[in-house]
Amino acid sequence: MNKHPDIFLFEECCGEHSHEYPQILVPLQKSMEVCIGDTYYTVTAQELCLVPAGMQHECSFHGQLLAINLSADMADIQKLSNLSYPIVVSMQGQIMQLVELIQSEAKQNPDGHSLRHLYSYLYSKLLDNCAPPSIRYISEHYDLPITVNQLAEMENYNITYYNDWFKQQTGQSPSLYLRNLRIAKAKELLRSTDYGVMDIALMVGYSSNATFTRAFHSITGMTPKLYRECPSLSEKLG
Repeated sequence: MNKHPDIFLFEECCGEHSHEYPQILVPLQKSMEVCIGDTYYTVTAQELCLVPAGMQHECSFHGQLLAINLSADMADIQKLSNLSYPIVVSMQGQIMQLVELIQSEAKQNPDGHSLRHLYSYLYSKLLDNCAPPSIRYISEHYDLPITVNQLAEMENYNITYYNDWFKQQTGQSPSLYLRNLRIAKAKELLRSTDYGVMDIALMVGYSSNATFTRAFHSITGMTPKLYRECPSLSEKLG
């Protein structure tokens, strides 16, 4: 039964397939066996499974299964990173609350934009819980000065290997990943708060308005001021 274009409730799931976007699978009543790539996973009714974009997966499951499709246009976090490996996460605390809230919102307000923000937040929480230490550090400390050498040490890699490893994990260099994350956070603040542009620059890790504006323009094609003043255009850009 389709509740929303990006959220589905199935009575069964069979066959092998893949998606261009990450997908979260949540068995609601009993455990599910799923093969992702060459590995079999058991996902209980108290867990969720994230299937990476483009990865073949197959299950033979009969029972209620919630599927959340994290399509590429859904939120900024989708442009920042995609886990390149499957994960199975216990649904506790905020993750459980988010899944329940998504189900409720999909029923009550299926066409609302709030679902996109819930998907983004859920995905960011999964990254926070499952990402490697250096990627998790960027997510938690993007407002601080961060060097590649500092990040490489967290993974016990030399800088050359770390740069290659990081790009395999995220599809981006460490510096571009950090810039994208900072600008994504800045866009949220520009849309949802009345903080001045310089205040927001400092909050996301830029020491000057000029540096922040250049970085913001390189990602969005707009200045922070124009992004805030043109809600319809900024909504299209995310």
